[in-house]
Amino acid sequence: MAFAASVRRRFLLWGSAGILMCLTLCVLARRSPETLNRWDQVLPIGPDWWRDTAPWLEGPLVWLSFAFGTVASIVGTAVVAGLLLAKRQNRAAIYVVLVVLGTSLVTSLLKRIVDLPRPVVEDPILQYASSAMPSGHASNIAAAATAACVLSAIYLRTRAGRRLVLVVGVLLALVVGLDRLMLGVHTLTEVAAGYALGVGVGLLSAYLFDPWCRQARPTATRRWRSQQN
Repeated sequence: MAFAASVRRRFLLWGSAGILMCLTLCVLARRSPETLNRWDQVLPIGPDWWRDTAPWLEGPLVWLSFAFGTVASIVGTAVVAGLLLAKRQNRAAIYVVLVVLGTSLVTSLLKRIVDLPRPVVEDPILQYASSAMPSGHASNIAAAATAACVLSAIYLRTRAGRRLVLVVGVLLALVVGLDRLMLGVHTLTEVAAGYALGVGVGLLSAYLFDPWCRQARPTATRRWRSQQN
């Protein structure tokens, strides 16, 4: 089913709000990083928070980092798009690629522009050459979760099914965000900026490009068959 005009307006509104939030945090990171530093103290989770009491967490945290990294994101997107193409859902496949690829490109561009250093951590577990703002892991998982929710509204008829997709998507996004904080590779505001960007791109893409694959009208199909007979 196609999205109603009121739903598409909400896509535009909330998608624009997500992009605006991300850009606001990026501007603050560029011009007033001390402001973000104060906000980040709301949830000061890093390796020092758990390394002494639960050192066994390092393995699972590193695994999560790679499981939801760039390579995994590309592979997952290719698999989902391929399955949709096999089902002749071409517009949905294009939408998925557009959301994930668009989010990755915008994330990379913002990282280059903002050029915010990574958090300083004693004895770091993972080190990245890229800048910190916004978090690429957070933006990718948020974009994937948003795309999944949009497509569930098209393909799942039951409200329970759509809610399940939403809950799983939110939980995965929270787990990935917490992983970035606990590894000390991102701060709270960097993860929040990534979330906002991923959701924003996912919703704006659904507004600009309808992922619903229109089927032939039943009446027209019946008329064509009667003419053939």
